[in-house]
Amino acid sequence: MTSVNTLDTKKSKKSAFSFILWWRTDPAEVEKQVAGYTTLKVWQSARGISALLCVFSAVVTMLLGSFIHLSTGEIYAEVVIWSTIGILMYCGLRWAFILGMILWTIEKATMLFSGGSAAPIVQIIWWAIYLNAFFLAFKVESRRAAMAVARAR
Repeated sequence: MTSVNTLDTKKSKKSAFSFILWWRTDPAEVEKQVAGYTTLKVWQSARGISALLCVFSAVVTMLLGSFIHLSTGEIYAEVVIWSTIGILMYCGLRWAFILGMILWTIEKATMLFSGGSAAPIVQIIWWAIYLNAFFLAFKVESRRAAMAVARAR
């Protein structure tokens, strides 16, 4: 297995807008994440960033929910859902990343098509940022699962 320090020296040239192509993952980044899975800090690991984004979404919903005309029940439901998904993501459950991608897409699509957003491009950018993080973490967890199966053989 390659060490995290060795992989750090192989930095890829990523555009500042590479998150827009969220389905493209750098294989070197996936390997770096797998190699440092237990040693990377929360804000450095793909699963940690995904969890932090879920918590961020929950906090923003708590703070701004009434301004975007959500009821108290809707605010609580959003906070519970995104906090739970964030915890499950941090635990490395692949299905939680898939669920997060589906729910985030539904949420952003609903805001776009219901006219609930005055700035549709901002919603699309937020959607792409979250999906980029969720998909990278999903790829890391999939790689770890494949390695576990290979070791078991």
